[in-house]
Amino acid sequence: MFIVLFSFTAPKVVRFESKWIASLSLFVKLSLAISCVYLMCQRTSYQIFDRSPISAVTIKVKPSPYCSSNPKVMSAFPNYNCTQSSYDVNDFILPATENSAVSITTRITEVGHILRSCDNTDITEQNEYSPSYPIAIHNCHNKSSCILPPSYRDVSENKTNISKPQLCWFKLRPVHVKRNYQALDYILFIKNWIEFPQLHLIRDNLLKDVVGEDYMKTCEYDSNNKLCPKFRISTILKLIENNTDEYEPMFYNGSLMEIKISWQCNLDDDKKNCQPHYAFERLDYKPYKDNPYELGSSFLTSRHFFRPDDEKLHRIHTHVYNLHIVVSVTGEVGKHDLFQITTSIGSFLGIILAGTITCDFIAAFFTNLKSVKYDS
Repeated sequence: MFIVLFSFTAPKVVRFESKWIASLSLFVKLSLAISCVYLMCQRTSYQIFDRSPISAVTIKVKPSPYCSSNPKVMSAFPNYNCTQSSYDVNDFILPATENSAVSITTRITEVGHILRSCDNTDITEQNEYSPSYPIAIHNCHNKSSCILPPSYRDVSENKTNISKPQLCWFKLRPVHVKRNYQALDYILFIKNWIEFPQLHLIRDNLLKDVVGEDYMKTCEYDSNNKLCPKFRISTILKLIENNTDEYEPMFYNGSLMEIKISWQCNLDDDKKNCQPHYAFERLDYKPYKDNPYELGSSFLTSRHFFRPDDEKLHRIHTHVYNLHIVVSVTGEVGKHDLFQITTSIGSFLGIILAGTITCDFIAAFFTNLKSVKYDS
């Protein structure tokens, strides 16, 4: 046993006197070594990565001090009038706040209703608020449009037979429609803060250490200003849709869009080179004519009220079509790491050793044994 523990046996070395075996072995080893070095640099396998950023996004919408001048987009909106300013920009941000998103209203349809008894459904009466338009005839057989009065709604919940008539919403005419072509001149100001906790990096897309504060006050995102976080709606339309025939339907039916902010940073370089990259994507169905489901982006809302000296309940039914813009943030940061370097080198040495073993098998099976010599 002591002989085994305190002795060392060196294996014999087999030498093949063959030029093609030597050339093959040299080619395989060099190819594997070059490939490993290339992969190590190309895939940055000498770095440790943080791919789980913590991000926060705020969006502010404001009108532009000057009109859109993009002829490709403007030609698709013949009713656009730059001087028209009937509403403030905040009147068309519905809902007012969202998480990492904003909804800019492009069209609003408002319909008035009066809550009346279903007894006289076949009678067309005069609309007292718009005399030139009568109250629409209502078919109370459509139970989904009929409700129970609050005075005996509790009775119905107790499954008691009700002999009183139901109430229905009678539509008032005309239907009011608002179009917001001014949204083409709205500017989105997106602020993004991102943190990579594993590598202790915190950045924001204002980049004061790169471009300065004066640049952010006057810039606007385009092909020459890709670091600017201010985006004009007309510019976004141009970037996500090349078909100009789709612009008007997108405003009419609403649309769902995405602004992607991607952070790909290498901390082995200067920290100033860690900059965001913006990408734009349209998420709804296109074109609209081939969409079998609900078009664009929209939602319904209503508000109820009583007019002075009137006991009838009124309702304004509002259908809001909007450009729903969602902001998503992804990121990856890498930095050299000693443990990662040693792990990669060990893996590459194992690959080279596998190539050597392969050459040994080839030599053993395809070489004339007379050309084999053993070195002790």
